Amino acid sequence: MVKLPRLYKAWFKLRERAKLVLGLTYYEVKEYDRAIYYLKQVSPQNENYPKALLGLGWCFLKLERYQDAVSPLEEFLQKYPQSEFVPEVYLLLGQCYLKIRLYDKAISFFNKIMALFPNDSETEDWIKKMSKRISQYRKEIEQQRADLLILESKLIETIHLPSKKYLPRFMLKECELLQKRRTHLLKSIDEEHKNCVKMMQEIDYLTRVMEKRSRDWRSYAQYGISRALFLKEQE
Repeated sequence: MVKLPRLYKAWFKLRERAKLVLGLTYYEVKEYDRAIYYLKQVSPQNENYPKALLGLGWCFLKLERYQDAVSPLEEFLQKYPQSEFVPEVYLLLGQCYLKIRLYDKAISFFNKIMALFPNDSETEDWIKKMSKRISQYRKEIEQQRADLLILESKLIETIHLPSKKYLPRFMLKECELLQKRRTHLLKSIDEEHKNCVKMMQEIDYLTRVMEKRSRDWRSYAQYGISRALFLKEQE
């Protein structure tokens, strides 16, 4: 009897996850009405609820039900203002308000995207500063590695041992242990260096991705603003 609540929680979590997966799967095959049916069933208390709200926004947008799309997207912003998907929600809301001819509201959401991502000159300055910091970090890592190698070599050199043929057996064992420790230390230093290099490569990659993503979001927002202003002038 004690295990029932735990099993129920696991079952409930699995069921909620299944609703989300089914909803997103139907979205992928363009069965938007069926996708909406399952996404609407995801509980607001569930960890997947923000994804369900975003999925609903996309489904209604694809069905050109722009008024219906606004509600889940606005709820998303109200409940999850720090989410990584906020720029995407801003973009969808901008498109929805553009379609229902509320051009000023559309522009306001496109401007929110512009505010989230700095302009090109600021982005370049940020990238330059980040690159400089990464370069300095690399130099520090290389210097640290060199210092460790020198220190380790000096440590070995300070131990002066006579010829092995004059050493007692227990000293020979100590020499072997010392050599193993030296080899292990060198290997550990080399592995640490490789890990640091890999980490720097990943940072470089993320920097490039962030730069591209920033420019993409700004491009979407700039196009949306231009489109809204153009349509507003036509009325």
